[in-house]
Amino acid sequence: MRLTALLGLTIAALSLPALAEPTFIERLEGGAASCSLVGGTTGLDAFLARRDFGESSKKYKALVEKSFRESKDCVDNGKPKMKPYVKDEIAKNPELKPAITRAYAAWLGYMDWLSTPREFGEESRERATYESAINQLRAEIDTM
Repeated sequence: MRLTALLGLTIAALSLPALAEPTFIERLEGGAASCSLVGGTTGLDAFLARRDFGESSKKYKALVEKSFRESKDCVDNGKPKMKPYVKDEIAKNPELKPAITRAYAAWLGYMDWLSTPREFGEESRERATYESAINQLRAEIDTM
């Protein structure tokens, strides 16, 4: 319930100011942010259940299973949706193909890392690689 409300509020807040079609980078960031939110929220629910009921409780075990399932589902659903946007972006900007490909590959690695629940803001090599590739793509777009 709380996850649904959080996702609904996040989607509403992000979609109100943006009447234009999202950019390729915004699509990558949105997909990663969505799965990060899912993993962080369900992971927090499991953490709270462990604190309140103990590691051997049925509630905790069920929430851990749920957090892994929902994190994996988010990634498994999000990754195929990005493929057509990658192809469209390369078709529109063939000179950016190497940077687009690097950003997409880094995004895929980060999404794989997000397929298991994480604490909000947890740092990783995958996240740093993804952010670096996005910055490189932005720099190449800015210098065109």
